[in-house]
Amino acid sequence: MTSKPLFVLLATTLLAGPTLTQAFEIQPRGRIHVDYATHFEDERELGDGFHVRRARLGLSGKIDDDWSYLIEYDFAENDAEARDVLLRYTGWSAGTLTIGHFKVPFSLDELIGSNNFSFIERPLPVTTFAQSRRLGVGFDAAGSHWTASIMGFGQGSGSGTRSTTGDEGLGIGARLTFNPVLGSERLVHLGIAATSEQPEDSDVEQVRYRTRPESRPTDVRLVDTGSIGDVRRINQLGLEAAWQHGPFSAQGEYLQARVQRSSAQPDLAFDGWYVSASWVLTGESRGYRSGVFRGINPQGSRGAWELVGRFSTVKLDDGPVAGGKQDNWSIGVNWYANARVRLMANHIQVKSRRAGVSDDSGILLARVQVAF
Repeated sequence: MTSKPLFVLLATTLLAGPTLTQAFEIQPRGRIHVDYATHFEDERELGDGFHVRRARLGLSGKIDDDWSYLIEYDFAENDAEARDVLLRYTGWSAGTLTIGHFKVPFSLDELIGSNNFSFIERPLPVTTFAQSRRLGVGFDAAGSHWTASIMGFGQGSGSGTRSTTGDEGLGIGARLTFNPVLGSERLVHLGIAATSEQPEDSDVEQVRYRTRPESRPTDVRLVDTGSIGDVRRINQLGLEAAWQHGPFSAQGEYLQARVQRSSAQPDLAFDGWYVSASWVLTGESRGYRSGVFRGINPQGSRGAWELVGRFSTVKLDDGPVAGGKQDNWSIGVNWYANARVRLMANHIQVKSRRAGVSDDSGILLARVQVAF
């Protein structure tokens, strides 16, 4: 399954829209993220250089008073890949229905948009375990102090991994959040999320966990389980907590994946966690809505400045699988020149160990970001 039939359906609907309603809207959108990395290597060569991390173009808007759409493709990394391609219905008082290719409701940091999270890359456990976008159907509901989301999903668009003879793996994901404190200057966020799915290729029945060292210009993975076979089901759990008081905020997550295998093979469990903190020196607060943090809107003519710090860790060793363990310490500074332009710099200290081999590296990573 790919996103092409869905894209054709959306395009046909949009072209017909102006004849159906005066509420029809078209709003162009896009983002460009360009990175440069210098790696202070230890055992493995990581490779310095520039990298176009994201180059997205899309359209969004209303079809009528109840239906809206979003179509966005990413043209970075020498490929055109569907990101959000969806229809959304808001005509029910109970909640919102979404159909298409969009994010599975799992992990606070994954659900924060790439224009808005405070570090150049997401933390190790999120890039290892979060499913990101899949084709599916979802429903979201919210109250004044809580949110609830559920989604049934298949594989990601354009993954190109499913065998033509095998069935597509299916899964379900759900997320609940609660705000015991929620005000204009202070908030406390608590959340829990879970997913359960069959492997993408049910005839091959494999899964693999690995991640880059929070630097995309390198293609090296210091931790990697390799392909794990005889997989029957993958269950994941996520726990979230966050706090904000004016310009200060902190958040953390624990993520776990449990791999159920055939009776002849042992089940496996991998996990990781992170904690991060942010201080906006110019006094602005991070936005927050519906259980997800938003960006910083500079209030002064000279923009906004933010200092950030984070520790993240992931463990991919269990039983016969020696995927390794990695710890990252990161510090960074962000300058929000205005609501559309941001300059970022991160220093990441990496400590990994896999199959008895240690690798302690440093990374200096910078980004220029433009979004509209």
